[in-house]
Amino acid sequence: PPGEKGTHMIVPTAPVVGNRSAPVDAAKTAAIFGTILIHASAMGGFAWETGSANWVWALFWGSVLRCAVPVFFLCSGALLLDPQKNVTVRRVWTHYIPRIAAALFFWAAAYGAWPVFLTWLRTGVVEAEGLRMWGENLLFWRHKTHLYYLHIILLVYALLPITRFFAARADRKLRNYALGVWFVLGCVLPVLWAFWPLSQVGGIPAQYPINVTWGAVGYSLLGRALTEEAPRFRPRTFAWMYLAGLAVTFGGTWGLSLLRGQLYLGFLQGNAPGVCLEAAGLYGWCVSRFSGGAGPRWSKTVSQASFCVYLVHLFFLEELVSRGFSAGAYSPVWAVPALTAAVFAVSLGVWLILRRIPVVNRWLI
Repeated sequence: PPGEKGTHMIVPTAPVVGNRSAPVDAAKTAAIFGTILIHASAMGGFAWETGSANWVWALFWGSVLRCAVPVFFLCSGALLLDPQKNVTVRRVWTHYIPRIAAALFFWAAAYGAWPVFLTWLRTGVVEAEGLRMWGENLLFWRHKTHLYYLHIILLVYALLPITRFFAARADRKLRNYALGVWFVLGCVLPVLWAFWPLSQVGGIPAQYPINVTWGAVGYSLLGRALTEEAPRFRPRTFAWMYLAGLAVTFGGTWGLSLLRGQLYLGFLQGNAPGVCLEAAGLYGWCVSRFSGGAGPRWSKTVSQASFCVYLVHLFFLEELVSRGFSAGAYSPVWAVPALTAAVFAVSLGVWLILRRIPVVNRWLI
């Protein structure tokens, strides 16, 4: 196929240095910067007039690594669907799921308690209603929005024994067919269903699209497939794939937002076609580029810190925004990357501290 390195160069897996995968470390590094970039652009960036230069810059920064969370799912699939890895039903329910659940409820409790604590600092009063809502939200899974990633990964982990069985036994043709069905039903249809004539379809066919939550299972399978297949292709093949995805995400959102007079979110969803192409292109590039060698040295550290940074970064981002430093107060062309760099640096510092506490390091970050 075009872009292939050579008919005799077939590398079955991505390089693993020690207990780490160089492509996964590189991809997770990009993904965590992308996560902060998305949130920094969204906090005030779209308050500018739709179509204005500042609004376009906010959209650009919010699109350039829109695939951040899907890339995390790709990385999970690459590692956990490896047939050489011992993942049993027992291990899923005694190791993977308890760890994610512990982190989820701890940080959900922390984010929920933070406003109550700030109110107490200002007034000296702990509001009973605030405490009641805090407990109720925690109990009924009404958690901080960005913790949705943990909600979804619990489902992905619960299905691991099934997806591992399929990944290990399906030949390339069947696997590619499954991924094709997933892409059509999970990425293309959910977007097209908002437009005529599919918007007029009712009944059972209206339920054919796969929602973003279940679509994450497809991303995990795609991650494993790319890990096996991407080393056969040149990095530029995946660079073009990423750029095509960015063009669809950025261009589609820009055009439809101008048409509708407000931000259109359909092309920004984690399962949108452009976002999927971005994710596959970025992760595929990392696998192709770092096959047979190590990635950047610093990517290992950032990758190790990425889960903690993901969990804590909104504390600092929201604090900066509350103090007037946002993409809505200053030009997004520089404010968004500046916010991203500042929040990442502080969040990384938190990880450097928390990782020294054994229980916290094992269960909460």
